[in-house]
Amino acid sequence: MDKSLAYAISAFIVGFGLWVLVTGLSSSAPALWVCAALIPIAIGLVSTFGPA
Repeated sequence: MDKSLAYAISAFIVGFGLWVLVTGLSSSAPALWVCAALIPIAIGLVSTFGPA
């Protein structure tokens, strides 16, 4: 149960980063939002596949 909750939280963080990425591409400063979106995506992936 704890492991599945951890994966769900990581997936939510990555999903949030993807949402920022997609909505940021249609903004007036897409490069800024792409860079900002990489932070939660990286945190979520490290949280998922990083050391236990």
